[in-house]
Amino acid sequence: MKDNYFDNPNTDEDRKVRAQKKKKSSAGKVFFIILGMIIIALAAFVGTIKVVSPDFDIKGFVIQKVSSVIEKNTEAETTEAETEPSGVSETTTETTTVTTTEPTTYSPVEYLPIEDFKVSEAKKGNQLGNILNGGYVGCDMSYVYHIVNGDGIYRFEPQTESYSRIYKTADKLSSLNLRGVYLYFVNNRDNKLYRLEKTSQKAKAIAENVKTAYVYDNRVYYVTKDNRLCCMKTDKLNETELYNSVDENMTLLGVSLKRVFFTLDNVYGGMKYMTVDIEGKEKTQEFREPSSVGKVLRPVMENGYLYSYVLNEKGNYSLVRQKYGSQKTATLIKKVSNTSVYPVVDRNRLFYSALKDGRFDFMELNMNSGKTKIMLSQGGVAKSNTLVIQHGEGYDFIIGKRNTEGKGKKVYAASGIYTGSTNVMRFKDGEWSY
Repeated sequence: MKDNYFDNPNTDEDRKVRAQKKKKSSAGKVFFIILGMIIIALAAFVGTIKVVSPDFDIKGFVIQKVSSVIEKNTEAETTEAETEPSGVSETTTETTTVTTTEPTTYSPVEYLPIEDFKVSEAKKGNQLGNILNGGYVGCDMSYVYHIVNGDGIYRFEPQTESYSRIYKTADKLSSLNLRGVYLYFVNNRDNKLYRLEKTSQKAKAIAENVKTAYVYDNRVYYVTKDNRLCCMKTDKLNETELYNSVDENMTLLGVSLKRVFFTLDNVYGGMKYMTVDIEGKEKTQEFREPSSVGKVLRPVMENGYLYSYVLNEKGNYSLVRQKYGSQKTATLIKKVSNTSVYPVVDRNRLFYSALKDGRFDFMELNMNSGKTKIMLSQGGVAKSNTLVIQHGEGYDFIIGKRNTEGKGKKVYAASGIYTGSTNVMRFKDGEWSY
């Protein structure tokens, strides 16, 4: 036997050598186990950092090879699949390069948590599409309020179809919002933003030089005639300027719980997409690439989705929907015949207009089923019209002029959503009639 002391007098020394080798082997195993645990812990740490701070520079923090592996895993986990409504086609748009998989070009506002867009329908002063189309109609839980230019503001009771004028003025009004016990509107003669108690006939001016106003929760967002974006809390009524644009025309786009979004049209006709926090404490940033002249028309944002008319390969415009921060778009209407009116969104319904053979149609799209139907129609309409659509919960409106020339071509029509497009009410000389 080799290990017999008498046969091999060096047995003790050999055992010591084997023991040392075994000890080194065990130490090596422990080292690799600890190294593996460190790598796993580092991956978890970096994953957390990537979620909290997407623009964090991983490469400057860990070994290059480990960094590349961690980034790939993190990117795969943070990319969300988008669910689109049935009945519509899904395409990949070239109007934006927004991505969640390029940390080196990541902007903090290109992708925001969907929780930021969980706005409450009950806290909206109106639908953004209504406001951008003039803001002539708004609703609360009981009534439909509507502006009649040169006459004032009327309150319509849907159950009985009774109505009355609650505010009298010969001026033109716009941007009607309803929130709590107040109505908000813009007087287009003196360009002031007013607030009116529903039980009063005396309005109070709360801001000057206003072009467009929108109310959500306890804040009023408004764009001035000289392209300033401002915010005002409804309790204190103190103005905060969020952004000032000198040479570019500004249009309100939408709001989230923490931010306000708007577009800027430059002198060459291109459009930039901007956002700023509602406190005005952060630097204003672009949240997607600008669009070239005529590429995107009438964008409006509701509940974290951007709706707009996008120029397609055939030279027509498609009405599309795009989730904030996603590269994918859902084509809602492949070819639209009228792009002069902003789309209006109310929950799972999308409202838009169609113009064909002299007929202007108020259209509804069910974004769940993909089905469309005509809600209201107006004949004898020229291409050069000023007609807009207004959605008033239980009633839909067409308001404006059938052409931009001559007199006697005004339209002020409405129809209940349950009565059919042929059962039309018309407003004239202070009265509604069928």
